[in-house]
Amino acid sequence: MTTDNLPAQFPNDPTSLEAIDRFRSLMLNYRSAVQVVRTKIHYLDQEYQIQNGHTLVDSLQSRIKSPESILEKVQRKHLDFNFETLPQQMHDIAGIRIIVRFEDDIVAMERRLEKQPDIKVLQRKDYVTHPKPNGYRSLHLILAVPVYLAAGVKAVTVEVQIRTIAMNFWASLEHELSYKKNVQHQTELRQELVEKAQLVHQLDQDMNDIKNQIRSEESDSIS
Repeated sequence: MTTDNLPAQFPNDPTSLEAIDRFRSLMLNYRSAVQVVRTKIHYLDQEYQIQNGHTLVDSLQSRIKSPESILEKVQRKHLDFNFETLPQQMHDIAGIRIIVRFEDDIVAMERRLEKQPDIKVLQRKDYVTHPKPNGYRSLHLILAVPVYLAAGVKAVTVEVQIRTIAMNFWASLEHELSYKKNVQHQTELRQELVEKAQLVHQLDQDMNDIKNQIRSEESDSIS
């Protein structure tokens, strides 16, 4: 983070050290919140495995926006760069992506997170049932997570995305196309991705049905 990219709230004099320290403290809060959620997800997955004989989470990814990304979004969205109001304006500074195998697992993980007494769901966007026009599917949750500071407990927002392996595979390629420059036939490729999104969704549903049949027959044989 260079001084060239700092907004007006970071003056080029010794008092800017105070602003930088406040920014570092803010980022520490987000890192702590991510760790809290990751720990919870890890425990919930282990508990689910004990109860059901198979895991719920295939993989887990997390990230904190870089200072440059935060400043770029502040400028693009015309937000106020203020340490007090920024967390209320920008909910995706801290993010966690939970990759599961089946669509049923998305619901199962969401329900388990909702039941956590110290976590509050502030916002829910269901792009699984209602995909974006480009075909994107995922469940987005904005969670208020407790972070324990010397001064007391502070609620910090974390964006959680829950999607299947197939949804993530599609989204990764769509993201690459969106951010790559000078890609030939970009319009045609975008349209092809929209069409493939429906195939991916159908595959997810078919695999989910097969999984349910396998586990149902397995349960019947045990009983």
